[in-house]
Amino acid sequence: MFNKLNEWKENVEVYRDRIQSGEKKSGRWKKRWHKYSSKLYLFMFFLTVSGFVFFNYSRLFFKDDSPLLDSGIGEISKTKIGASEAEIVSRKINNSTGYAEVLVHVEESSAQVHKEYVSFAGEVKKEQPIETKLIPISENYYLIQLHGVPKNWKTIGIDFGYNTTQKAPTTVEQIEEQNQQKQTDRSQQTSFYWDVRKSKTDDDLKEKPRVKYLADVIVIEEKSTRDKQKLLAKSTEKIDSEIVRIDEKVKQETEELIYKVGKEKEDSQTKIAQLEREKDKYIEVKSGIKKEEKLLDEKLEKLKERKEQSTTN
Repeated sequence: MFNKLNEWKENVEVYRDRIQSGEKKSGRWKKRWHKYSSKLYLFMFFLTVSGFVFFNYSRLFFKDDSPLLDSGIGEISKTKIGASEAEIVSRKINNSTGYAEVLVHVEESSAQVHKEYVSFAGEVKKEQPIETKLIPISENYYLIQLHGVPKNWKTIGIDFGYNTTQKAPTTVEQIEEQNQQKQTDRSQQTSFYWDVRKSKTDDDLKEKPRVKYLADVIVIEEKSTRDKQKLLAKSTEKIDSEIVRIDEKVKQETEELIYKVGKEKEDSQTKIAQLEREKDKYIEVKSGIKKEEKLLDEKLEKLKERKEQSTTN
């Protein structure tokens, strides 16, 4: 029995020693925690702030890789507005003053309606309206002026379109047609987008008198007309080459015709007739090109007169 008691006593002493040893280790860990906890909290604070700054402002330091929303200029920007087509000819912005200009060209349809064009704009990301003014410059050209563009703008959305009223009918058919048409869908519009990554600031940009914009449009029309003349001249050269080629083939077939009989002779005569018809088509096209070239020459003369008139006013 005494042996059993001694064994229990020894077990209690061993357990007590273990408890005391654990308290000492726990005390050492507490001292270490108190020593380094303030530094750990400070590190976690800076890590949190750094993560917040990185995720919210990283696009200020790194290249913006978000999807590009931009209509571009020229042919790529061409879009339908009802039966008409509109395209951006040019666009400029002065980021320091928040003033921007967008020149739009419209190819009108021959619909029996009067069209009153309107435009509205806003910053897409910020959902912030931008003061917009639409100025007709000349036939088919409209200037959209934007005032108060936000400093840190990302994407500008521009709605451009028209409201219509029916023209007075000039024939019985037009009267009947207008009576049959529904009095709905009198408005048509399209949207253009302008991404800041596709823009360069023009610090010299500012509003100009309308006559200055008219002079710019005349220059654009002159260049476009001369470009068309060059295309027509190239087409004429190609047609002349084809006519020469056809004449050579006809001459060759005609020279060989006298040595052919029967079906060979008939086939050769058919081929000559086909070549002659092909030549007639080219001659007809060439005649149309000459008429178009004459009209373009007249247009350049009119543009020249209009330019001189605008500079004297």
